[in-house]
Amino acid sequence: MRQRVPDALMAASTEELTKVELVVLESSHSGGVPRDLTGHVFAIGPVGSVDGDLPRADGAPILNGNGMIYRLDFGRGGAVRLTSKIARTPCYHADAASRPGTRFEALGFRDAGLLRFSPHLGLRNHLNTAFVPMHAPRAPARLLVTSDTGRPYEIDPATLELVTPVGRNSTWYPAAPVDHPFPMTLSSAHPCFDAERGELLTVNYGRSLLHLFVASLPRLDELGALPRSWDRLAAAAASMIEQQLVRPRADRIEAFAKRALELLPARLRPSAPPGPGDLLARQAARFGGVALDEPAGDFVHLLRWDGHNEPERHALVLPSGAPVRIEQSVHQIGLTRRWVVLADTAFRIGLESVAFRGSKESPGVERLVRSLLTMPHEPSTTFYLVRRDALRPGGGPVVVKRVAVPLETLHFLVDYEDAGDRITVHAAHNCATDHGEWLRPCDRHAADKTPAPPRLRGLFPLGQADVNRIGRYTLDAAAERVVDQAVFADPARALGVGLYAYRETGASWMPPDRLVNVYWRGGGIWDELSTEFIDRLYAAHPHRSLPLPALRRMRAEGGHPDSLFRFNHRAMRIEDRYEFPRRAVGSWLSSLQFVPRRGGSGADTDGYVVAIVATPCRAEVWIFDATNLARGPLCKLGHPTFRPGLTLHTAWLNSVAPWRGGYRVPVREDYEEFVAEAPGDQVKALFEEEVYPRFA
Repeated sequence: MRQRVPDALMAASTEELTKVELVVLESSHSGGVPRDLTGHVFAIGPVGSVDGDLPRADGAPILNGNGMIYRLDFGRGGAVRLTSKIARTPCYHADAASRPGTRFEALGFRDAGLLRFSPHLGLRNHLNTAFVPMHAPRAPARLLVTSDTGRPYEIDPATLELVTPVGRNSTWYPAAPVDHPFPMTLSSAHPCFDAERGELLTVNYGRSLLHLFVASLPRLDELGALPRSWDRLAAAAASMIEQQLVRPRADRIEAFAKRALELLPARLRPSAPPGPGDLLARQAARFGGVALDEPAGDFVHLLRWDGHNEPERHALVLPSGAPVRIEQSVHQIGLTRRWVVLADTAFRIGLESVAFRGSKESPGVERLVRSLLTMPHEPSTTFYLVRRDALRPGGGPVVVKRVAVPLETLHFLVDYEDAGDRITVHAAHNCATDHGEWLRPCDRHAADKTPAPPRLRGLFPLGQADVNRIGRYTLDAAAERVVDQAVFADPARALGVGLYAYRETGASWMPPDRLVNVYWRGGGIWDELSTEFIDRLYAAHPHRSLPLPALRRMRAEGGHPDSLFRFNHRAMRIEDRYEFPRRAVGSWLSSLQFVPRRGGSGADTDGYVVAIVATPCRAEVWIFDATNLARGPLCKLGHPTFRPGLTLHTAWLNSVAPWRGGYRVPVREDYEEFVAEAPGDQVKALFEEEVYPRFA
C-alpha cells in the first residue's frame, strides 16, 4: 500500500488569526494538555502569494510564498491559543499594489522559480523560513524572522508585526549590481545569537553567476513565445541531456550559460549586466564612499550586530587574499565559544533555480533550461571557520580556515565548547535530496513515467533518491582537517533526515557545551514525490548508500511513513522513535520544537516536543513526551481555521512582551535614495501611495 501525501500539506490559508483556542482532538493525558507545558512556540511557513492562498494554480514552488508567522500560547489553565500574522515587508506591499488590474500593474512581480521578481522593483524578501531568539539579561526576549534571500527582520513577539530590518539597505551589499529599490540580498536563514556577548552573527554574500541570473530574469517570460517547432526540438534535446547526464561542471556553468544565451535571437537576449561605471559609483555614495567592486564577483561578509547600532562588516578571505567563494548557499551558520562556523550548504540559489511563466506554451524550453542548468549538490561540504577574536571592532577583512567533510549538508549544529581549536559539528546529510527543486508540469513519476500529480506541483520532490545520514565530525581548525568522524545511516528505512529540535539554551540562555540528544524528523518514503529527473540527477551520487533499484523496490512496496526520533549524538544511535501509522493517506511531520518542562530538572530530554502534522483530515498540533516518543502523542489539537500548509522552522520563548528594542530603521529613510534613482515616475508614486503610508 503506497501512502498518499495528505492534501492538508498543500492547503495554506492567508487568513490571520487572533487568540483562537485550539480544540483537543485526542488526548491520553489527563486534563487534555499537560499543565507544565508553558511558554510560546513560534512556527513559520509560506502561504502563497499576494493573489491568494495555497495551492497556487500556476504550480509555483511552495517556497516562493509570503511568510505566515504562527504563535501557540500555552497557559497554566491548559488552553492553547493560536495567533498568526503575515510578514508584511515593504516589498510585500509593493507586490500587492502592483497585481494585475491595479494602477501599478506594469511594475508587477512575477514568479521566477524559487524567487519572485519585478524588472522595475527587484526581488521579494518573503521572510518565510526561520527564527532567531535574542535573549539578554533582565530584558524581554527579542525575536528575528529570516529567509535566505533578504535581510532578517525583528518582530514584536506580542503582536507578530514586523518592527525593523537588521541593518539599512545601504548596510547590505547587493548580490549583483542592479539599480532596484529591492536589491537581491543573500543571507543565512539561520544566523546565531550569543546571549553572553549580546551579539548576532550572520552573513551577506554574492556569487558572480548572479550577474547573469539577474540580467536574465526580465526576458525569461519571452521564451514562451518561441515557435512550437523550437519547443519540440528543445524537448528532444532535454531528453538526450537527461538520459546521458551531459552537464557542465559547477566551475563551468557561468561560461556555459552565457554561451547558451548568445545563441538566442537578439530580441530574447538579456541586456548586459551593469558594469563598474555609474551604477557602482552611485552605490559607493550610498555606502559611505566605499567602492563596491565586490558585487562584480564573489564575496562573503560576516556581519556582527549588537542589537542597537548598524551591523559591522568583516570580509572573509582565504590565506591567498582571494575572497571566499560560495558555490551553493549559506543556509546555516554555527557558533562556538571561539569560532564562527559557516558552511557551503546543499541548497542552490541562483540561475539554477530559474523557471518562467511561459511553460504552458513552451514546456520543452523549460525542460531544456532545467536540464542544462540544474546540477547535483556538491557531494561534500566545505566549512569555513572564523576566529571570533579576529573580528575587530569596526570591521575589516578576516582570514578563514577551511575544512571539507564528505557528504552534502543542509542543516548542522555545533558544540559550543570547542576545546581551543577542536570544533565538533553534527551534520544532517541530505544525500541526493534536493530542497531547491520542485515538482513541475514536465515531471514524470520515477517508476511508471506518468505525469507527476498536479495537486502536488510546487512541492519538494522528496521521494528519496538515497539514504540520508547524520554525521559527527571533529574539526581541527589549526591543521584544517577532520581528526575524528562517525556517520549513522538507516538503510532499512531509507531514512530521510530533516527538521530538528533540541534543548537550545540553559538557565543563562547559552547553548549547551556538548550536544547529546537531538530530536529529528525522519522523512518517510513518499513514492508520489519520486521523479525521473531527480533519480537521474543523483544516479551517480559518489557516496550512494542504497542502490537505486533497491530504493525503487521500497517505493513500490509502499515505503515507510514519517517518524520522529531522538538521536544520541555521542553514542551515534537512535534511542527513541515514534513511527506514524502506515495508511493509504499518510501524515507529514514538520516544525519540531523542544519545550522544557516547567519546574523540570533542566535535562535535555525533560520536556515536550511540539510538532505540526498534516494528517489525512487536517493540520494538527501534536504534543509528545520528550522522554518517551514511542508512546505516541500525548494529545492532538486543531481548529477548522488552522490551515498552515507546509511549515518550516520554529522557536520557543518562555514569555512574550511588547517590543522595546530601541533600534529601528525608518522605511522612508531606508528606501528613498534607492527609489529616487529608479527610472520613471511610477516607482516613486508606488512608494509614496502604497508603501510609505503603511509604515507611518
